[in-house]
Amino acid sequence: MDDCNEGNARENSEIENDQWISEVDPILHMMIDKLGVAYGIVRESNNHEEPTCWNIRIEDSKTILSSTILLEYMSRNKNLKEALSLFMCDRFPHFA
Repeated sequence: MDDCNEGNARENSEIENDQWISEVDPILHMMIDKLGVAYGIVRESNNHEEPTCWNIRIEDSKTILSSTILLEYMSRNKNLKEALSLFMCDRFPHFA
């Protein structure tokens, strides 16, 4: 019975993680599109055993947003859009 509950919890966690990840992509694109600058976003690792990360490049600046880093920002601000905005402000001068 415990194995079944653990399996269900892991499956639910993966579904929530997939939903969460799918929300990050459009928010990032929308935020950067508003700047009207050249950019690129590449999401890496669709494997549930490895953490997802985004390679973000805006003109000559680049950074990596890992799910671990995003969780740190989310611990300070529960709103995903605001957490991403804070991250982008910290990493890119375009958002200052």
